[in-house]
Amino acid sequence: MNLHQSTFPSTPSSPHLPALLLQPQNPIALLVFGHGAGTPMRAPLMHHMAEALAHQGIATFRYDYPYSHRLQDGYTEDLIDPLEVLLATTRAAIQHARQIAPYLPLFLAGRSMSAQVMSLLLAREPLPHVRGLICYVYPNRWRVLLPDTVAHLPNVPVPMLFIQGTRDPEYCDLNKLQTVLDQRRPPPVIPASSAGTQHHARSQRTPPSRSPGPAGAPTPPLPAHLHTLHVIPDADHAFQLPPDSSRTHHDAIRESATTTATWIHHQLKAPENAPPHPS
Repeated sequence: MNLHQSTFPSTPSSPHLPALLLQPQNPIALLVFGHGAGTPMRAPLMHHMAEALAHQGIATFRYDYPYSHRLQDGYTEDLIDPLEVLLATTRAAIQHARQIAPYLPLFLAGRSMSAQVMSLLLAREPLPHVRGLICYVYPNRWRVLLPDTVAHLPNVPVPMLFIQGTRDPEYCDLNKLQTVLDQRRPPPVIPASSAGTQHHARSQRTPPSRSPGPAGAPTPPLPAHLHTLHVIPDADHAFQLPPDSSRTHHDAIRESATTTATWIHHQLKAPENAPPHPS
């Protein structure tokens, strides 16, 4: 497979948007891929995730925030840009990605911090061209940006895929995240993947609460296949596995990529109100 990588420097209209496009031949979709608080777009983890996605036929448009270049001197939380700057940068990245590949279905993908930023942006603003959101290791216990990290999630109007590890208690309370996603009906338990990995991957339908329309009329129902949770056993916040695991870090990254690709295929083919895909 041939991979093509392009670099997009800052421009007068987007002075803080250095970006990288990694594109395989005949991609099925484009992800605008935001990085975690301490892992800029060129960090090894971001690079390996983008490569794994490319091998699944998914192009990625990685971008940096204004503060990202300062991470070379070490990460501290006080380096992070204000929330409104992060939102504006993400908005610019989405616009830039659409201009580069208007022919590709567009999805957002945020790792850790960027998952909060992207989900909040979608909850606040109509972005009808965005087909869905992938949240890698959503940090619902990390409150640097938001005092309540999950209150906005029911207002995200597009399907969401959450890929989490079970060994990430500092950043994610899986039970709380499951509760938020599982407001309406209990999720089915999904069998292990064909690769033999034992998952506790669960999918659920969580119609978000919406404000009533004119004269108190309810808004039309949104697609039922909105939120899917896929859990990678023993993975931590960087998808690292314990030293005694029979699987490797790259196995976990590949699993996150194949899960993403399967879910995107389903979103592109699923009719309105289709049942959730079993990730």
